[in-house]
Amino acid sequence: MEENVKCDFCGKGTYCETCGKSPESKGEFRHMCFECFQKEGGKVEDKDKTHVCIPPEEVSKAYERFIGDVTQKAFSDLWGSEKKRLKELSKQEIARTCFFEGAGFMLEFMKRASKESETKE
Repeated sequence: MEENVKCDFCGKGTYCETCGKSPESKGEFRHMCFECFQKEGGKVEDKDKTHVCIPPEEVSKAYERFIGDVTQKAFSDLWGSEKKRLKELSKQEIARTCFFEGAGFMLEFMKRASKESETKE
C-alpha cells in the first residue's frame, strides 16, 4: 500500500484510506499510524480531527478477534440459559437454534451501532 500521509506522532509514512478517497481533506486532519495507535493503548485524544491509519490486514485480524469474542460470549450465555433444552434437541434443531441466536445477536449489534452512529452525527 502506498504512503500518502505522514504520521503526526512519529513522522513515519503511512496510508490513510479516507484521505486517499478525498485528497483535498488531507490537511484538515492529524494522522496516527497503527504502531502509534497501539503504543497509545488505542486511545486518540481528538477523535474528530485524527485519522487512525489501520492497515487492512490489521482490520481483518481485529474483526476475527471480535467475532471470536462475541461468539464465545453468545455461546456461553446461550449454553448457560438453555443447556438442558439444547441437550434434548436434534443436531438440526441445535444448528437452527444457534444460527437464529447468532442472527439475532448481530441484528441487535447492528441496531446499537446504527444508533451510536446517529447520535455522533
